[in-house]
Amino acid sequence: MKKLLALLLSMVMAASLTVPALAASSSGTSRITINLDGRMLVISGGVSPEIKDGRTMVPIRAVSEALGADVGWDQATKQVTLERAGVTILMTVDSKTAYVNGKAVEMDVAPYITNGRTLIPARYVAEFFGQKVDWDGATSTVSITEDKSAVGESNLERWAIPMGAIQQGMNEGSHRWFAYYRGSTVAAYRPDGGLSGTYVLPSVRCRDMLSYGWDINSREELIATVCYMTLHGHNEDFLEDVAYIKTLTPAEYDQYLNSDGVDSYMFLYTKQLGEKWGDRGILCWDLFRMSSLVQWGYVAGYITYPEALALLEPAATLLCENFSSWEEAYENYLEGYNWWARNDVLDKDIWETSRGIAYKSILADKSYNTLDDTLFETGVIPVPGVTAAELLQSVLNSESAN
Repeated sequence: MKKLLALLLSMVMAASLTVPALAASSSGTSRITINLDGRMLVISGGVSPEIKDGRTMVPIRAVSEALGADVGWDQATKQVTLERAGVTILMTVDSKTAYVNGKAVEMDVAPYITNGRTLIPARYVAEFFGQKVDWDGATSTVSITEDKSAVGESNLERWAIPMGAIQQGMNEGSHRWFAYYRGSTVAAYRPDGGLSGTYVLPSVRCRDMLSYGWDINSREELIATVCYMTLHGHNEDFLEDVAYIKTLTPAEYDQYLNSDGVDSYMFLYTKQLGEKWGDRGILCWDLFRMSSLVQWGYVAGYITYPEALALLEPAATLLCENFSSWEEAYENYLEGYNWWARNDVLDKDIWETSRGIAYKSILADKSYNTLDDTLFETGVIPVPGVTAAELLQSVLNSESAN
């Protein structure tokens, strides 16, 4: 990954939460539910959310780790450090002053410790990590969701969801939802690519998928990989193979076809796909996977929601420029996948393969038009204020400084 970085050589503020004072017990606690993306967070450890000075206080790890933040604790100084998507937050127990990337921010209630657990105001989890927070006094429920107004009129989520739909479905996600419901739990991902019987937060699952499958373990590595692979993925290898086949004489080509093993099949399949798709090659196989990477990176806490969409913009633009419908794009994706996986599908209908059937099931969902062909007419509407090029430059600047 360092070689990749060498080759390539704030934060979003959201609506704050003002919680009206509630009738609390004599101990100052109240039964409060925390929902994240519409799913109830299970909070363990014996310390529940509570009300203090009219604010909802939440156990710091329960919410922060579900959002993909790394949590650090310094016992000597009683300081908590939160890191997520390039933002570092420093809070001190019993102090109303927090530091956001080194800048002092005054809170109206201080973190405190109860029963060995540190609690912080939910309002600041929202503000510091770009989340929208709503309070339902009737049910004593705090609802945390992504503040998607930060991306303005951008339609990149509408590109991202269908581009990553099959991969999401294979990994317990939904073809209707950007990434995962972060408040739920999913089966843990094993290094061999399988799933275990242990259930974890989606943030943990996504970090493991990025690490085991892509050798991505940081914000910088994610940004660098997406920017590089969008232009230099498996399609580059495919086009090189097509070009090589074109240099062969008829006798040399026949010799390959008559050889034993997988090469005889792959040469014929590569030649056929090259003739079918021309310069486009198996482009969608690369582009669709970039959608999965940015969605997983968002849930993992490596990038913000606007950054995830901005990173996908070059891939979505290439898709829009080279294809005219989701059926055409998915046909290219399916054939690219089978070429990469070295599956013998010469005499098979790709729409009847497992991924082809998955596509048809998405298409059959008439209650939610995921595969909206009007996007190819509308084009790609960027995210205001951030681009993939700027994110990559920030990585290169950081590498240069180090």
